[in-house]
Amino acid sequence: MTFLPEDDRTYLAEKEIAYQLLSEATGPGSTRNAILLPEFPLAGNLYALSDGKLVQAASCDLLIMVPSGYATTKLDSFYTIPRLRRADGTEPNTANGEQELFARKWQFWSRHLDDQDWRDGIDGLNTYLEYVRREFKVA
Repeated sequence: MTFLPEDDRTYLAEKEIAYQLLSEATGPGSTRNAILLPEFPLAGNLYALSDGKLVQAASCDLLIMVPSGYATTKLDSFYTIPRLRRADGTEPNTANGEQELFARKWQFWSRHLDDQDWRDGIDGLNTYLEYVRREFKVA
């Protein structure tokens, strides 16, 4: 699979970030692509349910859909497993949806960059992951 630009693959290798490229058919002649970052470290005050109790989450599986036309097309929204919550047990704003992708149920984080926030030829996975980290911190 080559849907992830070389700059992104180089960034991930240099930062020693583990990843998997995923593709699945969505219909005749149609596929969706994503990058999975297993055990992505969480900074912030996020929790997950374990045996009915909230426990601080140190990491999550992070899924980022890669749209056709990326990197001239911006990345948009992301997904996590486990389902993350705030310390009071509530879900972060606009992170209360669920979607099955790649045979797993993911918490959907509805986050959208404005067009001016994505600089074609400059931004990529490195800047998007900084955005995701900020979203986790303020969740």
